[in-house]
Amino acid sequence: MKLLLFFRWLLQVIRNFIITLVGFLGAGVNYIRQGFKHLRKFLARKKIVIFVLLLLLSFGTITFSIILPHSHIFEGSLTVGEISFTYNGQEPKLFLQSMRSISNLESEGVQTLNFAGKFESESFPQLNQLKDLKIELNSSESKFIIAPANSKLPSEIDLTKLLLQPNTEVAGLSYDSYNKRLDFSLQPQPISKLDNKPNDLKLYLGEQPLKVSLEGYELPSVKLPNRPEQTVLEFIYLPDNKELNLELAKDTNLYITTTAPYKNDLEQWFRGKIFTKNVNFQRIDRSGDIRDDLAISTIIEGKIRMVEQEKDIKDNQFLMGEKPDIPLNIELIRYLQIVPNKGLEVRIAGKAQQIKIGLDKDFPVSSIQGSWLDGILPRDAIIAIFSFGAATISYLLSVLIDNISKSAPKS
Repeated sequence: MKLLLFFRWLLQVIRNFIITLVGFLGAGVNYIRQGFKHLRKFLARKKIVIFVLLLLLSFGTITFSIILPHSHIFEGSLTVGEISFTYNGQEPKLFLQSMRSISNLESEGVQTLNFAGKFESESFPQLNQLKDLKIELNSSESKFIIAPANSKLPSEIDLTKLLLQPNTEVAGLSYDSYNKRLDFSLQPQPISKLDNKPNDLKLYLGEQPLKVSLEGYELPSVKLPNRPEQTVLEFIYLPDNKELNLELAKDTNLYITTTAPYKNDLEQWFRGKIFTKNVNFQRIDRSGDIRDDLAISTIIEGKIRMVEQEKDIKDNQFLMGEKPDIPLNIELIRYLQIVPNKGLEVRIAGKAQQIKIGLDKDFPVSSIQGSWLDGILPRDAIIAIFSFGAATISYLLSVLIDNISKSAPKS
């Protein structure tokens, strides 16, 4: 009996609450409806207010479109000491070609070499009887060096071509004009599919005998007695096949030294129009403690342009996007060439909302920012519209406030 009385009381409380809530909602709706009626009557009497409000809305929209950030195409031309990027194309890309008269080529990393020809070694005469030799470089510290046996003769070793596979990172690309040496590292994606191929480096070896040096190697078909650890294997090689194909499936460091190249030769080395991502113009100075690692800009000079604005980039300044820890979205290296005694000339393009420049990533000193309206009107027109719009909005607000204050009832 008590439980039944309790449920009746609870239902009565809920019913009264619902009735009260409906009453409040009905009063609120009536209040809003009455407010709109009064506003409509007021606006009907004050047509000038409607006109002013429409103008305010129009100029406010235009002003907002000028302020609202929007991505735009940018382009730049830089001279840098070092560049790193990831190849972002869908097909293998010709990166290097026609590097003539190579006096020394050094490769570090895991790879397999197959030589066919005549071999001559004073330290290991077992090689002198061979006609072919398979070499396995089995660690990241393994080295393979090839050079003319007679350094006094002009080198006939040429780098015919280097093909980059998609998603290969080219790190630390730089040119030492004094030593005439090109340095870079290839860091390919792991080969996980049957249709994936390694980066392909082709050399023309010429007619002269060659000197080959190896470190960190294994010779599966040859047993060298009494070979101590870390022994450097050197031999003279006269190849049967004048071409050598290196398949660079793992991380590989390359150091390529040439004799004094002509300017026309330098212009032919790199093939432009490289689709890219994660482009960096910096190197990391490491101290052993990751907290003390220091990013150093490799930019020497340059210019960057976007939405009809151009900024100069000075020596050691960083080039950044919207956030300092995210590289600028460079999608294309249009042109890449060596500038003797300076560095690498790089012409870039991409899309960004904002470009920042400064000696410190956290404190940029200049920037370029594109708005939504920049894609429609010239920059001078946008500046004029913004100035006119700001002045007009100020005037219209004063007119609106004046009319409202005059129409307000006096107490």
